[in-house]
Amino acid sequence: SAADSKAIAIKAPIQAENGAVVPITVSTTLANVESIAILVAGNANPLVASVNLSGAEGFFSARMKMGKTSDVKVIVKSGGKLHVATQQIKVTVGGCGG
Repeated sequence: SAADSKAIAIKAPIQAENGAVVPITVSTTLANVESIAILVAGNANPLVASVNLSGAEGFFSARMKMGKTSDVKVIVKSGGKLHVATQQIKVTVGGCGG
């Protein structure tokens, strides 16, 4: 189980005009970041990205597809513990076949 964390920052539009290319940037002030995962609850395949880090800062940036308005969850593994942050993104034009 993951604990809510204010040490994780999600930079993404609150409303995306095109769900096919939604920019997202994740950063964290947590120490010893081992991995970052991005999940979109409303997608048919929720896992958008999962990266393992070794000796790097807790930072990841990408473009993701979103089929519809939904919550985006970022899970950061740090020091053997899971931390989560959530942001809802509204999609006006779907990107996953919609």
